Amino acid sequence: MNPGLLDLILFSEKRKDFLVLLKEGPRNIEETLEKLQVTRTALLPQIKKLKEENLVIQEEGVYRLSMIGEIVVEKMQPLLETLAVFEKNEDFWADRKLTPIPHHLIKRINELGDYRLIEPDLSHTFDLNPEFVKYLSTSNCIHMFLSYFHPQLPAFFLSLSRKDIEVSLILSEAVYLRFEEDFRKECEEFLKMKNTSLLILEKKDIEIPALIASTDRIMTLGLFNESNRFDRQYLISLEPGAIKWGEELFEYYRNMSREIKLELKI
Repeated sequence: MNPGLLDLILFSEKRKDFLVLLKEGPRNIEETLEKLQVTRTALLPQIKKLKEENLVIQEEGVYRLSMIGEIVVEKMQPLLETLAVFEKNEDFWADRKLTPIPHHLIKRINELGDYRLIEPDLSHTFDLNPEFVKYLSTSNCIHMFLSYFHPQLPAFFLSLSRKDIEVSLILSEAVYLRFEEDFRKECEEFLKMKNTSLLILEKKDIEIPALIASTDRIMTLGLFNESNRFDRQYLISLEPGAIKWGEELFEYYRNMSREIKLELKI
């Protein structure tokens, strides 16, 4: 793609929106104006430029993508979605360690979609984040990886499993030791249940996230910042693509872990 064509596509929101709209199917001008909420005088000059570059064809008052346009838009959309993910919270991403996310999932980070950030709640400084608790408590199946410790987590996981929620946990070695040493009773009860499993990450000397939670309802991700601290900012998405992405990230760490049985030995 020549630089002029790249500029044509990326440097106009109207042109980008129009191309993405045509990916759904041909449109006449009235449908287009209604969908994009723009004026005719604002859009027609942009359509003219796209027609001149053979990206759009107009036939009997109906616009559609050319074959070249279809190819370009198919390749363009993941890029636009990726840019949208990073642009939505630039400061957050600039200060996060992304190395715990494997390359094949970083390449698909656009699948996070329309996510939100859950910020630390000063009124619950010493508690688990209420929104995080709410989403997990209303899920049917929870797959979670943890490498940071919070003293309320053992009781919380036990309460989830008592509701017959399927709970599968992967813990870093340091977090597992805290669970075993300080919460042995809760840990043993958790392991006795048929709807639970507990694993410990065996792979050493790798960068890991603070938290991954993939449920049938949400995907939640917590990443350490460049100072190697977890500031309790969670990324959360309810989109199906993000939930699948989070499940694959969980599986990536499950493949480097081993299951813990009731004897609670490392």
